[in-house]
Amino acid sequence: MPGQLLKIPFRASLNWNLTHSAIFFNSMYPKLTVLKFGLFLLIMIPLMMGACTNEVQIRKSALKYFNEGNSALKHRDYQAAIWNFQKAISLDSETPNFHYNLGLTYYEIGNFTESIDSFRRVEILVPNQSDTYYNLALAYNKISESRMADFYYNRYQEMLSLRKAQERLEEVRKEQEREKRISESEAKMTVLKNNTAVSSKKLLQEKKSKKGKSGIPSWE
Repeated sequence: MPGQLLKIPFRASLNWNLTHSAIFFNSMYPKLTVLKFGLFLLIMIPLMMGACTNEVQIRKSALKYFNEGNSALKHRDYQAAIWNFQKAISLDSETPNFHYNLGLTYYEIGNFTESIDSFRRVEILVPNQSDTYYNLALAYNKISESRMADFYYNRYQEMLSLRKAQERLEEVRKEQEREKRISESEAKMTVLKNNTAVSSKKLLQEKKSKKGKSGIPSWE
């Protein structure tokens, strides 16, 4: 309507003022924005590097406990082995070998329930491992859980069959590659012999041709 003022909603007006204020501020103080970003990088880069270094140190410590656990297990010091494997897992719970060796240690001292828990953790981290299935079958059999023992033993047999099939396929593939190389080598030898025969034949013809041209000239 003529003469009527256009009313701008408060939220839109506020946003417009803030936007233009920010543009005005950045245009007046561009170096301050860059300086803040630079300070942010200076703070974050050392923190990130420190985090990476800390992660490496944690991994080294975990491996140290793991190796000490293996040494204790080798000398049948089962309690020390368990303590070291648990320390390694507390630092790095995603490495399957830590859980696997802890499961072996529990099995050795007859703590089959804890052994099963460790091997089940390995199964989650790295599925379809025949050794894990075999150990689970043994542990479940020890606590008279025949259904689970049969289940994991069947899985173990399936993995063995699959492994044998894969090994057989690999043998067939290697044999096919060997036969292919032999065939290619024989084909190259055949081509070489043919080329040699053709060259020899041409050379012989050239000699005969030269011999025929070198007769006694006619002086008549």
